Amino acid sequence: MYFWRIERLKREMAICPLSESETLPYLIVYITCTTIFSFVPYTFTNIWDTLSAIFSAFLAVVGTIYIYRQNGGVDGQYFLQRYFAISWVVTLRLLLIGTITIIIFSILLALANVSSEETTWYEFFFLSVFEVIFYQRIGHHVRDVARRTIIG
Repeated sequence: MYFWRIERLKREMAICPLSESETLPYLIVYITCTTIFSFVPYTFTNIWDTLSAIFSAFLAVVGTIYIYRQNGGVDGQYFLQRYFAISWVVTLRLLLIGTITIIIFSILLALANVSSEETTWYEFFFLSVFEVIFYQRIGHHVRDVARRTIIG
Protein backbone atom coordinates (compact mmCIF):
# COMPACT_ATOMS: atom_id res chain seq x y z
CA MET A 1 0.00 0.00 0.00
CA TYR A 2 1.33 3.39 -0.96
CA PHE A 3 1.07 6.39 1.29
CA TRP A 4 3.04 9.14 -0.45
CA ARG A 5 4.97 8.11 -3.56
CA ILE A 6 2.34 8.45 -6.22
CA GLU A 7 4.75 8.10 -9.14
CA ARG A 8 5.72 4.59 -7.99
CA LEU A 9 2.05 3.69 -7.59
CA LYS A 10 1.22 5.04 -11.05
CA ARG A 11 4.16 3.20 -12.63
CA GLU A 12 3.14 -0.06 -10.96
CA MET A 13 -0.51 0.32 -12.00
CA ALA A 14 0.44 1.15 -15.60
CA ILE A 15 2.62 -1.95 -15.91
CA CYS A 16 0.16 -4.33 -14.32
CA PRO A 17 -3.24 -3.75 -12.70
CA LEU A 18 -3.39 -4.17 -8.96
CA SER A 19 -4.57 -7.54 -7.77
CA GLU A 20 -7.73 -7.82 -5.69
CA SER A 21 -5.60 -8.29 -2.56
CA GLU A 22 -3.56 -5.16 -3.40
CA THR A 23 -6.75 -3.15 -4.00
CA LEU A 24 -8.45 -4.32 -0.80
CA PRO A 25 -6.48 -2.10 1.65
CA TYR A 26 -7.44 1.02 -0.31
CA LEU A 27 -11.09 0.02 -0.21
CA ILE A 28 -10.87 -0.70 3.52
CA VAL A 29 -9.29 2.70 4.21
CA TYR A 30 -12.01 4.41 2.15
CA ILE A 31 -14.82 2.59 3.94
CA THR A 32 -13.27 3.21 7.36
CA CYS A 33 -12.79 6.92 6.75
CA THR A 34 -16.27 7.28 5.30
CA THR A 35 -17.79 5.51 8.30
CA ILE A 36 -15.83 7.56 10.82
CA PHE A 37 -16.74 10.86 9.16
CA SER A 38 -20.40 9.88 8.93
CA PHE A 39 -20.51 9.90 12.73
CA VAL A 40 -19.08 13.39 13.05
CA PRO A 41 -22.00 15.61 14.00
CA TYR A 42 -22.57 18.30 11.43
CA THR A 43 -24.98 21.12 11.92
CA PHE A 44 -25.99 23.76 9.44
CA THR A 45 -25.69 27.06 11.21
CA ASN A 46 -25.87 29.38 8.24
CA ILE A 47 -26.19 29.61 4.47
CA TRP A 48 -22.48 28.91 3.90
CA ASP A 49 -22.77 25.53 5.65
CA THR A 50 -25.73 24.63 3.46
CA LEU A 51 -24.00 25.79 0.28
CA SER A 52 -20.88 23.87 1.26
CA ALA A 53 -22.83 20.62 1.70
CA ILE A 54 -24.67 21.10 -1.61
CA PHE A 55 -21.47 21.97 -3.46
CA SER A 56 -19.60 18.98 -1.97
CA ALA A 57 -22.34 16.57 -3.04
CA PHE A 58 -22.48 18.10 -6.52
CA LEU A 59 -18.71 18.01 -6.84
CA ALA A 60 -18.53 14.37 -5.71
CA VAL A 61 -20.73 13.39 -8.64
CA VAL A 62 -19.12 15.71 -11.21
CA GLY A 63 -15.61 14.93 -9.95
CA THR A 64 -16.15 11.18 -10.16
CA ILE A 65 -17.50 11.48 -13.70
CA TYR A 66 -14.47 13.61 -14.59
CA ILE A 67 -12.10 10.99 -13.18
CA TYR A 68 -14.01 8.23 -14.98
CA ARG A 69 -13.54 10.09 -18.26
CA GLN A 70 -9.86 10.68 -17.52
CA ASN A 71 -9.56 6.92 -17.17
CA GLY A 72 -10.90 6.47 -20.71
CA GLY A 73 -14.64 6.49 -20.03
CA VAL A 74 -16.44 3.45 -21.38
CA ASP A 75 -13.20 2.13 -22.87
CA GLY A 76 -11.20 2.63 -19.66
CA GLN A 77 -10.00 -0.20 -17.47
CA TYR A 78 -9.55 -0.77 -13.75
CA PHE A 79 -11.35 2.44 -12.82
CA LEU A 80 -12.23 1.53 -9.22
CA GLN A 81 -8.80 0.28 -8.25
CA ARG A 82 -7.18 3.35 -9.79
CA TYR A 83 -9.73 5.63 -8.13
CA PHE A 84 -9.31 4.16 -4.64
CA ALA A 85 -5.52 3.76 -4.70
CA ILE A 86 -4.75 7.14 -6.23
CA SER A 87 -7.33 9.04 -4.18
CA TRP A 88 -5.78 7.63 -0.99
CA VAL A 89 -2.34 9.03 -1.83
CA VAL A 90 -3.80 12.34 -3.07
CA THR A 91 -5.85 12.63 0.13
CA LEU A 92 -2.78 12.16 2.33
CA ARG A 93 -0.83 14.74 0.34
CA LEU A 94 -3.66 17.28 0.40
CA LEU A 95 -4.27 16.72 4.12
CA LEU A 96 -0.71 17.79 4.82
CA ILE A 97 -0.91 20.78 2.50
CA GLY A 98 -4.39 21.64 3.81
CA THR A 99 -3.30 21.48 7.44
CA ILE A 100 -0.38 23.81 6.80
CA THR A 101 -2.64 26.16 4.81
CA ILE A 102 -5.29 26.20 7.56
CA ILE A 103 -2.66 27.01 10.18
CA ILE A 104 -1.34 29.91 8.09
CA PHE A 105 -4.91 31.03 7.29
CA SER A 106 -5.83 30.95 11.00
CA ILE A 107 -2.75 32.94 11.97
CA LEU A 108 -3.53 35.58 9.35
CA LEU A 109 -7.14 35.84 10.53
CA ALA A 110 -6.00 36.13 14.15
CA LEU A 111 -3.52 38.86 13.21
CA ALA A 112 -6.29 40.69 11.37
CA ASN A 113 -8.45 40.25 14.47
CA VAL A 114 -11.14 38.42 12.48
CA SER A 115 -13.06 35.70 14.24
CA SER A 116 -16.36 34.04 13.63
CA GLU A 117 -18.29 31.24 15.25
CA GLU A 118 -20.01 30.47 11.96
CA THR A 119 -18.77 29.47 8.54
CA THR A 120 -17.92 32.49 6.40
CA TRP A 121 -17.80 33.05 2.64
CA TYR A 122 -14.01 32.85 2.59
CA GLU A 123 -14.02 29.50 4.43
CA PHE A 124 -16.61 28.23 1.96
CA PHE A 125 -14.46 29.50 -0.93
CA PHE A 126 -11.27 27.96 0.49
CA LEU A 127 -12.85 24.55 1.03
CA SER A 128 -14.54 24.61 -2.38
CA VAL A 129 -11.26 25.36 -4.15
CA PHE A 130 -9.58 22.62 -2.14
CA GLU A 131 -12.24 20.09 -3.17
CA VAL A 132 -11.91 21.04 -6.84
CA ILE A 133 -8.13 20.59 -6.59
CA PHE A 134 -8.71 17.18 -4.98
CA TYR A 135 -10.72 15.84 -7.91
CA GLN A 136 -8.47 17.50 -10.48
CA ARG A 137 -5.36 15.87 -9.01
CA ILE A 138 -6.96 12.43 -8.89
CA GLY A 139 -8.10 12.85 -12.49
CA HIS A 140 -4.62 13.95 -13.54
CA HIS A 141 -2.98 10.88 -12.00
CA VAL A 142 -5.64 8.46 -13.26
CA ARG A 143 -5.18 9.87 -16.77
CA ASP A 144 -1.41 9.33 -16.48
CA VAL A 145 -1.93 5.69 -15.54
CA ALA A 146 -4.52 5.14 -18.28
CA ARG A 147 -2.21 6.65 -20.92
CA ARG A 148 0.80 4.65 -19.74
CA THR A 149 -1.27 1.50 -19.90
CA ILE A 150 -2.28 2.23 -23.51
CA ILE A 151 1.21 3.33 -24.59
CA GLY A 152 2.88 0.45 -22.83
